Amino acid sequence: MRLKLMGVGLTTLLLSACGSDLDRVRGQFIDSCMSGGGIKKSECKCAIDKLQDHYGEEGLVAIDQGGYPPPDFVDQLVAASNLCRGR
Repeated sequence: MRLKLMGVGLTTLLLSACGSDLDRVRGQFIDSCMSGGGIKKSECKCAIDKLQDHYGEEGLVAIDQGGYPPPDFVDQLVAASNLCRGR
């Protein structure tokens, strides 16, 4: 369930409008992650932090602007979700 809800964050991350920056990407991810209910803000923030650690600031913005994730994105999202659960 948590992975599904975090997937909503991924969708918003990938479908955001042009001109995004890191703060906007992070904010949209966190908002979308929390919108399904049952996931705390701290867990969502932790997950985007882990993704940022892996892809870097420019990488997250590039994913947003490119409209599709790199091949390992789902694996990274699952790993982040597992590490951040219960925070």
